Amino acid sequence: MSTNGSTPTRAGMPGYIARFDSGWGLLKALANCLNGKDFPGIGVLPQSKALAFLVNMLGRRLGQGAYALAGWSETVPARKIASVRAEDIAESVVHLYPDDVGPAVMVGSGNGALIHLCAAMRAPWLPQTFMIPLRRPRMHPDELTADMEWAREPASVLLKNNPELVLYQMHDPDHDRLMVRRMSYFRFKRRALGHAYRRYLGRRIREGATIYLIECSYAWSTTKVAERHYFQVGGAGGVSPEEYLNGSERVARFLQQQGSDARRWNAPPADSVTPEGEWGFQPEMGNEFIELAREAGGRVVRVSFDDPEAMSALVAGFYRWWYRERGIPPQHLLTQSFIFTDPYWALKTGSVPFWMVFNGRKSADRLIAYLSDVEPYDYIYIMLLSNGIVPIEGVSIEDWRAILTQAVIRGEFIGVDEDRFPYDFASYLRYNAALQETIPFRYPPIESATPAELERFVEQSGNRYDVRFEEVH
Repeated sequence: MSTNGSTPTRAGMPGYIARFDSGWGLLKALANCLNGKDFPGIGVLPQSKALAFLVNMLGRRLGQGAYALAGWSETVPARKIASVRAEDIAESVVHLYPDDVGPAVMVGSGNGALIHLCAAMRAPWLPQTFMIPLRRPRMHPDELTADMEWAREPASVLLKNNPELVLYQMHDPDHDRLMVRRMSYFRFKRRALGHAYRRYLGRRIREGATIYLIECSYAWSTTKVAERHYFQVGGAGGVSPEEYLNGSERVARFLQQQGSDARRWNAPPADSVTPEGEWGFQPEMGNEFIELAREAGGRVVRVSFDDPEAMSALVAGFYRWWYRERGIPPQHLLTQSFIFTDPYWALKTGSVPFWMVFNGRKSADRLIAYLSDVEPYDYIYIMLLSNGIVPIEGVSIEDWRAILTQAVIRGEFIGVDEDRFPYDFASYLRYNAALQETIPFRYPPIESATPAELERFVEQSGNRYDVRFEEVH
């Protein structure tokens, strides 16, 4: 796949792209769905009940070690950063999709709700953001400045070879505590479309497709390390940038519970406000994209929102409306977490998808608010990501059970060992089979949703959702 012939590929993408990250995971889940396939094991892990049993037999401490080792196995040696080419990644993206797609394309920010919208419309999504897990010497997860300083040289190499990229090096000592000990999170965003994306979009515009520019304006306080290189402490999930940088009582309590000598994080001072590294949108690419569409005479709709989870209620509402239009009773709510998702089985089981960034308080409150505002569901199902840490804003399994009681007939977890959560590492191996076993309903393929239907639904909804649709003229 690489233009210089030096980079191996894994499952259709250059080998340096993190498969456990949202960029690749959500892309692969959608591409599999459009190709008529499901998304077991977050796209990379073998599905085996025996293996799942053995993983959970490890216990908490050994399980955390195995989880971190699995992440480390995806890391790339720092010397390999010289082989990274943004165009190789873009070429891989466009080749993941089949030819028989619908009359729409999504470009830009990603989130789990968006890929369900794409699945309903058979619309490809061209992501702006991906991640490279860069291998480095072991560091204490609370020494954030040391991580930033170590990364200066490989970051310089990456950006010199890829002038179209902006690097957001992220270090989250809360959610990613087990991972950041031995890797640097190099998340990068395209600020230019590049040849592969331009070629693909130009063809789709000529075919009459509506192009949706997905712009999440979620921002974060960052430190500018060098030109186009920013260091971000923390990330979306319920703890504010200020709390990560300045500390608080609950940060101190969390660090004490983790056995750390620190009571606040050794973070470099912030001097910039930038797009959030994982979910935010880099605006330069949008400007180029609109120019391309105008030159080609294509129809562009800008979809803008302020928070990555803002799309969740809108997409759930659209699915409910769309299912009714197709004669399917929309009484099954399938709540999913991060890349614990499967648009293929959501469609096959007639389930309404509701996506959460993680499994923290902010996400739980959004789900509760959504359920309080809609006609009750007969069935509610919840999938929960286990990442081996009780985060600062963690939600207990008892609180998740309380949400399930809002189902009229039955509420149930999918693939969750309630006694082990959030140390339920075998859930990565179990969720796909559990999803199929737990939701017995099956529906034949239905006619895909169209741009006209989506926009009619949005118009009829008025200002109910915190998502703005605007045609660009």
